[in-house]
This record gives sequence, C-alpha cells and structure tokens, in this order.
Amino acid sequence: MPHAEETMSKQVNGEKGEYPQSKTISHIASYPVVAEGLKHFQSNPYGQKSIEVADHGYKSIVTPILPYAQGPYGYVKPYVTKADEMAEGGLKKVDETFPIVKEDTQKIKDSIFDLALLPFRIANHSKNYVLKTYEGEYKKCGGNGYVASGKAVVTTSLIATSDYLAWLSTFLAEKKEQVKETVKEKTNSK
Repeated sequence: MPHAEETMSKQVNGEKGEYPQSKTISHIASYPVVAEGLKHFQSNPYGQKSIEVADHGYKSIVTPILPYAQGPYGYVKPYVTKADEMAEGGLKKVDETFPIVKEDTQKIKDSIFDLALLPFRIANHSKNYVLKTYEGEYKKCGGNGYVASGKAVVTTSLIATSDYLAWLSTFLAEKKEQVKETVKEKTNSK
C-alpha cells in the first residue's frame, strides 16, 4: 500500500514547507472504501463547504499558533511517531486478518449484502425443503383427509429430524478430525 514518509515537502493550506505525515492516516486513506468516501465528500457541496470552513479555521486559528507549538512538539514527537508506527502495525494486522478491506467498494457492498441476506436464503431453503418433503409424504399416504395430512406431518418431521441429525453428525465428524490434526501438530511441535 502506498504510504507517505514521515515528513513531506508539499503544499498544505496554500503554504509550502515540511509537514509531518501520518502513516496511519495514509494507510486508512489508501483503502478503496475510504478513498471513494473522501472523493465523494470532496465532490459534495456540503463536503466542500465543510472543507472550506475547516481550512479557514486552520488559517485563522492554527497557523498563528504553529510557530509557538514547535518547541513542545519536539518533546512529544518521538511518542507521536511511536504511536503512529504502532497504529500502522495494527492496520497491517487488520489487512492480514480481514483482506476484504483492501477490495474495491462494490465487492465489499456485495459481500455485506450477501451476508445480510444469508438468514433469509437459509430460511427460504429450509421452507422449500420442508414443503417438498411434506408434499411427497402426503402423496405417499394416499388420501385427501385429515388422517393423510396427519401422517404426512409426522413423517415429514421425522425425515427432517433425521436429515438434520445426519448433517450434524457429518459436521461434528469433520470438526473432530480438524481438532485431532491440530492436537497432533501441537504435540509434535513440542
């Protein structure tokens, strides 16, 4: 990821000079979602007005005080730099743990949308499964009365329970094998 140096010669608020640059802020700004958000904020009229107000505040309040703050800043600069480096390290860990943050915005939106709809898809799939099973059992019972419906309900619940338990057994067997492998690796590495 592109990151800025500790100090850069650039133009800030219309003034050229050396200004400290945060690696953490550069790292965050390099994420596609954040970069697009900043771009959108800067192109929005309200965002532009906010930037103008902040720029005016900087020029009228911070710029006159800045020369007086150079001395005290010299004392805290090592701590600020260390904090920035630690935050940068934390963001690198976030990048490793959640690689999706480096993906483009549309892919992140799609992933979140798919994840949000997952319970509905599972519920719909389950509903369709139960209804198809019931329909098949109702036809097997051969009748149009309450007795045939009752038999179909009972057999459908038994089949659904049996299928669920079979799935659970398979799932737990896979997890048991993973645990065995992990334990074996841990004991062999000692």
